[in-house]
Amino acid sequence: MWETLKRLLLEIKPYKSKVIIIASMGILYSLFYSRLVLSLKDINDSFEKGNQQQIVTISLISVGLALGVGICRYFHIFEMNFVSELVVNNLRQRLQRKLMDLHMGFHSAFENGAGGLMSRVLNDVKVIQDGLRMVADLFREPLLGILLLGNLFYLNWKLTCSMMIVLPFILVFLRWISLGLRKFVQLGQEQLEKMTSTIKETLDGVRIIQSFNLQNMMGEKLRNQSDDYVQIRKSVHQKVELMGPVTEFIATCLILSIFVYFSVQVGRGEVSSGSVLAYIASLMLLNQPIKKLQESYVRIQETLVAARRVYEILDMPVDIQESLNPKPFPKEWKMIRYENVNFTYGKLPALKNISFTISRGEKVAFVGESGSGKSTLVNLLLRFYNTTSGDIFIDDISIRDFAIEDLRNNIALVAQDVFLFSDTIEKNIWSGNFSRDPKLTKEAAEAVNAHEFVKRLPNGYQNMVGERGGMLSGGEKQRISIARALFKNAPILVLDEATSALDHVNEEEVQRGIETLMAGRTCFIIAHRPRALRAADKIIVIKNGVIVETGNSPDLLSLRGEFARLQKVLD
Repeated sequence: MWETLKRLLLEIKPYKSKVIIIASMGILYSLFYSRLVLSLKDINDSFEKGNQQQIVTISLISVGLALGVGICRYFHIFEMNFVSELVVNNLRQRLQRKLMDLHMGFHSAFENGAGGLMSRVLNDVKVIQDGLRMVADLFREPLLGILLLGNLFYLNWKLTCSMMIVLPFILVFLRWISLGLRKFVQLGQEQLEKMTSTIKETLDGVRIIQSFNLQNMMGEKLRNQSDDYVQIRKSVHQKVELMGPVTEFIATCLILSIFVYFSVQVGRGEVSSGSVLAYIASLMLLNQPIKKLQESYVRIQETLVAARRVYEILDMPVDIQESLNPKPFPKEWKMIRYENVNFTYGKLPALKNISFTISRGEKVAFVGESGSGKSTLVNLLLRFYNTTSGDIFIDDISIRDFAIEDLRNNIALVAQDVFLFSDTIEKNIWSGNFSRDPKLTKEAAEAVNAHEFVKRLPNGYQNMVGERGGMLSGGEKQRISIARALFKNAPILVLDEATSALDHVNEEEVQRGIETLMAGRTCFIIAHRPRALRAADKIIVIKNGVIVETGNSPDLLSLRGEFARLQKVLD
């Protein structure tokens, strides 16, 4: 816990100058406020003596103190709120970057999926932001409490000492509350993560949900999760709210005792009414820092749980490590070589001792049943994962020896599951290579037969495509993704089932764009359909992670083996 707190406070370190302002204003606020309370004694004593001049002087000083309290409070809280915004903005950006750098295995294996990760970025970071705002209270309220307590000792030290007897009992009570709070806050954040995951799943799968009439099922799932969350929060609120009545009961008993004590003292003439007034006022105002500290105590428990969950992601090792001395990607490379490549998902072997060579400019198709390892082959080339053993070479250089960015700059990917950014068509094509002139995006669209449908859109290339390209048809989205790959102008092309989700008419349109894209490039083609396979110079057949056949289409069909069986099934 302390390590997490220390680390969280270090997030504030870059804003040292603002923290100095926050601390200074908090200290001055506490000094002015506590002195303002003592002014009650001075005014009352002057009133009893009939000293008008002194009353005016003390009143003016009190007005000055009140003005100082207001000014200090404004800058104290404003600066702290602004610092908390800066800190969480930085955390959010680091989390996003970390999630983009973590390998595909992390994303596919994360228990609550993308929704759970969103919860860490949004919900947990929001809890941290709220907690950091309480840091201002930690600068201000303890000192204010000490100064008000100092007033009490100054006004009547014997009475104040006798009241301190109850302090150990309050501390033990707070410790007991803390242990329960931490447990339920942790459970609450985990449950909120599950709810966020379900909501995202509902939005992503709304088409399937409606078509299969699964609204009730998904509603019931969220309802159960929400009910569990409410019960957890109920336990949190029970413990938090228990603090108020206990401390208020103790405070009430103390105040009643003090009234009885002072009634005797005043009757004896041992204390002035001004002293009583200032003592009671200081004691009543002492309730403010106590309540604030109680609230801060609860908030800190929530903040530490949220911070631990955020740091859990930030501290995850990036398995796809950069080379310490990266080599430049060769411009005149001759071949790509897989050498004894093995890969395992968890404990399940996906590729076993894979070896083959592809010459520059060669178009190779990979064929096999779903789950045979075809996509894993190209995922390893792009270093979405590292090989478990064996290696992949460009000429005689391992792909691990290239900078990841340099390697991926030389590979263009067109996938079955098209992803477009929620932006304009031009921006989506241009995202293939931001170093090129965006005006050339039109040429790329024309080359892959996308220009005709783009120009019919209300805003042409400035037309928004919607989330994931939802405002375009499947064929239109795929042609934009092909234009993006062409605009990237990379020498290596990966086509991962690029037309398998399209109907015959759209496939014909998209395939013409793909043929333009493939011209002059080294191509990895993952496909089943005959038209896509006709473009291949060589076909590699994979079964259960092992290469079982290699050759061209006629030769493989004549073998009457795995390739012939697959083609028969597809026909």
